[in-house]
Amino acid sequence: MCRNKNFKFCVLLTIGFLLAGSDVAFALGGSVSAEQELDAIKKEFGPVIGLKGTAKKEINAIANLFTPKSKLAAIDISKNSGEYCMLETVTKHNMVHFSEHPENTHEDIVYYFNPEQFIKNGLDVSAMPRQPKELGKMKPLTWYFYDGTYVEPHQGTRMNKEFVIMTVNVK
Repeated sequence: MCRNKNFKFCVLLTIGFLLAGSDVAFALGGSVSAEQELDAIKKEFGPVIGLKGTAKKEINAIANLFTPKSKLAAIDISKNSGEYCMLETVTKHNMVHFSEHPENTHEDIVYYFNPEQFIKNGLDVSAMPRQPKELGKMKPLTWYFYDGTYVEPHQGTRMNKEFVIMTVNVK
C-alpha cells in the first residue's frame, strides 16, 4: 500500500506501469526491468516530479492544456532553435515558445501574437523595431514586429503572416 513516506515511489511506479510498452520502454530496448524503467522515468521526469506547491500545480495546469480536445498543439522545433512551441490551433496565429536550455540564451520564452487587434486599436507597427533575423538578437521585454517575409529565426521557417513578438529572459 502507498503511504505518505512512499508517495514518490508509488507515483513513479504507477507512471512506470502506465508507460509500460511506451516510449520509455522502447528507448531502453523493449524488454526492461521495473528498476530500469523507473530509472528512465526519474531521468526524464525527475525535475517535474520534484516540484512542490504552486510550481507543481502550474506544470499540471500546462500539461492539461495538451489534452486531445485542446486547441493547443505542442510542436518540437528544437532542431531549428532549441525551443518547443505551443501553437493555438484555431487561427494558428498565436503561440509561445519555450527554450529547451534557457541558460544558453536570453530569449527563454518568446510570445507571438496576431497583430490584427492591436492595429485596430491604434498600434502603429511601422514604429516598432523589426524582429532580428538571427537568434539571440532580441532584447528581452521589448516588443518587435515580424512582417512574415523572411525566415523567422525561432520558428526556422518563413511564416507568411505578421506577428507582434516579445521575449522574456528567465535564467
